[in-house]
Amino acid sequence: MNTDLQVTAAFNPENPAENYYRLMIEGITDYAIFLLDVTGHVATWNAGAQHIKQYKPAEIIGKHFSVFYTPDAKATDYPAYELREAKARGRFEDEGWRLRKDGSMFWANVIITPVYNNDKQHIGFSKVTRDLSERKKAEDALRTAYERLDESEEKFRLLVEGVTDYAIFMLDPDGYVITWNEGAKRIKGYEADEIIGQRFTKFYSQEAILKGYPDYELRVARAEGRFEDEGWRYRKDGTAFWANVVITAIYSKHELLGFSKITRDLTERRRNEELMLKNQELIRINNDLDSFMYTASHDLKSPVVNLEGLLVALEEDLEPEREKHGTLLAMMEGAVLSLKKVIADLGDITRLQQENTRPEKVSLLGLLEEVKDSLREPIAESGANVQVGVLLFDTLQYSRKNLRSILFNLVSNAIKFADPQRVPQVTVSTAVDHTGAHVLSVADNGLGIPQKQLYKVFSMYKRLHDHVEGSGIGLYIVKKILDNSGDSIRVESEEGKGSVFRVYFKQRAS
Repeated sequence: MNTDLQVTAAFNPENPAENYYRLMIEGITDYAIFLLDVTGHVATWNAGAQHIKQYKPAEIIGKHFSVFYTPDAKATDYPAYELREAKARGRFEDEGWRLRKDGSMFWANVIITPVYNNDKQHIGFSKVTRDLSERKKAEDALRTAYERLDESEEKFRLLVEGVTDYAIFMLDPDGYVITWNEGAKRIKGYEADEIIGQRFTKFYSQEAILKGYPDYELRVARAEGRFEDEGWRYRKDGTAFWANVVITAIYSKHELLGFSKITRDLTERRRNEELMLKNQELIRINNDLDSFMYTASHDLKSPVVNLEGLLVALEEDLEPEREKHGTLLAMMEGAVLSLKKVIADLGDITRLQQENTRPEKVSLLGLLEEVKDSLREPIAESGANVQVGVLLFDTLQYSRKNLRSILFNLVSNAIKFADPQRVPQVTVSTAVDHTGAHVLSVADNGLGIPQKQLYKVFSMYKRLHDHVEGSGIGLYIVKKILDNSGDSIRVESEEGKGSVFRVYFKQRAS
């Protein structure tokens, strides 16, 4: 099975909420967020990954993530160690030097989380990387400045006060604020004269204060030289932010002078981590749905066959009075046929997850004639006129079976949702848009779709007109086929006037 497809299965374009998460991850630029397969090869690549690491998706997808590591790290097989630790512990976090495409190094915070499917099979890893080079420089500069305080006190003061991305300030041995930089003002919201002389407990929740957590931080920093933590802290206006906090004890000839405190607002990273957890949950939901569809399409076949047999036996027993019960028998037969159609549709969806049919040269005109022949009964009943419009191309390199399914469902849908006051007019045409994509259009003069309902049309079992017969699966199948081939579909509609479905193929005309 294609591992890349496994680890990206959570991004489900039929669900607007899931599509929102996919677009959010792809558009994030401050964090490199991507997926690895079980062996550590890159499976996805977002804008942040390209920004931080400099590789374009085509340059890095499929390559092993060890390309981001220094020769020393690779010599000790450190990338493999990270994956082992992540799988064993459920999460691995580290900071260290990493390499960009151009060979330059940056200081990275890395979080690797294993990803499992619904059967608890390990299918890959999520990896979130943050460029913390500026923080590293600030910490190194602070450490150097403390070591050379007598030589460059003024330079040190100017350095710290000018930093805006980090709250960098000093506490006395009892935890009272004695300095305040621009970063502290920006992140925490206090002016210097509002906070200097106040105890640093003002940044903590009342619960944390009652538990003595701020004093615990100072005790650890004093005993071990350094304390680091992440958690919720509070601004002057009462809003919470997720903070990375580093407290360092400052000594002069073994005498504690106080503490330096560096705080970084990591609220965005926290949200991204929560997003990755949501991603894993969506993978589980998708696997549950696949399992349900397989069970429904497989296990319901036998009971339906039995129902058909029982119905035949009942008709034979009622033969003398068949006309008397004809309406009821016809309704029963129709119900069984509808159930068989739903089961067949579910089977089609299940097969779509597994099939990888080869493209071939297919004539749209020839295929349309086949579709019209398959739909001859509904066409005759409705009087529909299925016609060909402007054709800028007639042939496509595509799976014949899947292209027929697309055309069949779109034309069938146009006929089913006809306006009872008008003769159905269905027009099939082709064009090439400004991007070079080849477009297949199916237009109708039917009932149309309310604007607020447009996003639902490709979801499973969404029937926007309850009086129209159908399983509610046809357009879902069309969308699924196109997702699998990397193509797309859009709909424009006006209620009471009709709809136009446009399928965009990535230059497969021949």
